[in-house]
Amino acid sequence: MKVPWVNILLLILLVIQTITGYLGLVNGRSSAAWTLWLHGIIAYTLALALFAKAAVIRDAWRRKKRWTARRVAFAVTLVLLLLVMALGLLWTYNGPIYLGGFSLVSLHIYLAVPLMALMVWHAWHMRFIRRVAGATGRRLFLGGLASVFGGALVWALAGRVKAWAGLPGASRRFTGSYEIGSFVADFPVVSWIADRPPLVDGPMWQLRVEGAVAQPLTLTLADLAGWPQRVVTTAIDCTGGWYSVQRWQGVGMEELLRATGVRPEAASVTFESLTGYKRRFSLEEAATFLLGLGIAVDEPEGYPATVRPLTAGHGYPARLVAPGRRGVEWVKWLAVIRLNETGPHQQSPLPLQ
Repeated sequence: MKVPWVNILLLILLVIQTITGYLGLVNGRSSAAWTLWLHGIIAYTLALALFAKAAVIRDAWRRKKRWTARRVAFAVTLVLLLLVMALGLLWTYNGPIYLGGFSLVSLHIYLAVPLMALMVWHAWHMRFIRRVAGATGRRLFLGGLASVFGGALVWALAGRVKAWAGLPGASRRFTGSYEIGSFVADFPVVSWIADRPPLVDGPMWQLRVEGAVAQPLTLTLADLAGWPQRVVTTAIDCTGGWYSVQRWQGVGMEELLRATGVRPEAASVTFESLTGYKRRFSLEEAATFLLGLGIAVDEPEGYPATVRPLTAGHGYPARLVAPGRRGVEWVKWLAVIRLNETGPHQQSPLPLQ
């Protein structure tokens, strides 16, 4: 039985693109930069592989000229594929660009989800491709394989071209994000999907620390102001394609957890917002975080930096500062810190709220 190797190669590449795209979306550590490098390499590989695939597509369409439901679905899939690739490449070269309030990288992600569903459908239902002359040929397969090496070469050259031409894409962070508003109070305010800023009465607000602890705590803003304050300089990196470096001031989670007397069975920590939004981390990682209460903002030359409370949009009265994590996991408007006896992976890969 002849096998349509090019189709299989394309499907494998798209699956890898989905996995590396997800890993790049959720991981803010420089050690994970390779996932987005691979994502970029495969993007160029797909562009080259489409040329190898073009002859097969043309022959298949010549054999059946009638527009059926399958043909319409395939046309939509092809258009989505080209659009997703174009949005991603345009963002990497000349971002940040926004359409209708959405960054091109956000649109790239949103369209990639239905694209993968259609690609799986295509791989399953369009098996007739085996009957198309050339679909299983060795020459076509070798051309597809060569596109993998070509993609790596084009990716490396593209980085040099962006730097040489002084394009905005040359200055992106390893996550693909562009810098906006570092060391100033006026940096972007965003929330995840349906998570909306509540109105919080600061003096009445309370933070509960509970769960697998010997001494549960209920803390007010005045209580936290009396704790030793730490300053952490780190970037909040939004999945929408921007990042901002700030000097965050607040209470170290290590000190807070120590004060509660963490029980031996504790395995993870959940940070929950007043809105119900929550994210969970391992106990070891959570201890490295900061309970952010304010931002140190640069003043005119000759004046010391001023620590300003968080604004409502940025999580007042307290938010999680989680270095190495994307902004989607920096829970705002904290209400509960809960220590769990179960592990950190018992949650959805991405927030559902």
